[in-house]
Amino acid sequence: MTSFGICSLAVFLAILCGNASYGSVVDLGAAAGFSVLTYNSNNTSDSAFQGGPIGVVNGNWVQSGGGQTNTQQATTVILSPGHTSNGPSVQTTVYNAALLNSAWTDATNASAMLASLTPTQTLGAITAGQTISESTVGHYVLSISSISLNQSALTLSAPAGSTFVLNISGNITLNGGSQGNGLLLTGGLTSNDVVYNLTGVNSNLTTSGGGNAQTIHGIVLATGANASVNLHPGAIFGEVITRTLTTSSGALIEVPPSVPETNTVWIAISIALAAFLFDSRRIFGRKPARRPR
Repeated sequence: MTSFGICSLAVFLAILCGNASYGSVVDLGAAAGFSVLTYNSNNTSDSAFQGGPIGVVNGNWVQSGGGQTNTQQATTVILSPGHTSNGPSVQTTVYNAALLNSAWTDATNASAMLASLTPTQTLGAITAGQTISESTVGHYVLSISSISLNQSALTLSAPAGSTFVLNISGNITLNGGSQGNGLLLTGGLTSNDVVYNLTGVNSNLTTSGGGNAQTIHGIVLATGANASVNLHPGAIFGEVITRTLTTSSGALIEVPPSVPETNTVWIAISIALAAFLFDSRRIFGRKPARRPR
């Protein structure tokens, strides 16, 4: 292999490893990858659920028409046997009680594990817009009693490679129709780096305001017996796991594309190394050509 080829391989591997992701802020086990995982579905009118399958444990799936619903991508609705799906034609219904039960158990265990973490900050009730900034890479745990914002935003900021867990014992309420409000991220954070863990039995997340002005970036966990997520309307960019889901007026839940996981990276590295060794054997192992006499 030429020196250019060796350098190119080294650069490729450096870029690949530098961009590698080692999973989200929490291991959701069988619950990972859903756009929505819920027990109940009420009034899911004119909404869209993108980027992952929909799972309903021991309940029906109802999704009625409207402009947002009409943009629904092809996806799978996974139900427990004996239940029904009433949604757009691009949704395919399958039955898998074992998967759903395992996913819900993994999600509730993940929520309990996150709730047990020692907080790095205790903030009480958040009632005004603000930015919480961290300048170094780290894993940050915020203990919060509630979030109630009107026409404002809570923004999390940290370098790439950081994570945030927000353990919220009460409710999240986001109101107002002005764009650019809600629960936002900046710096190097992505939706896979942040989880909003509603820990109360009756905790709920509720948004209102036209045009999906209230946006939430991150994974939402609300697994309490009476917990709910209610978007009227609102947009969540990240997975939503909740006991009860209600949406209306063009709400959106969208799971952002995932970056390569560790095993994907190492498979790619192995392929690149194999190609390098094969090419090296062909070139370096070749006997020199005889000079003509």
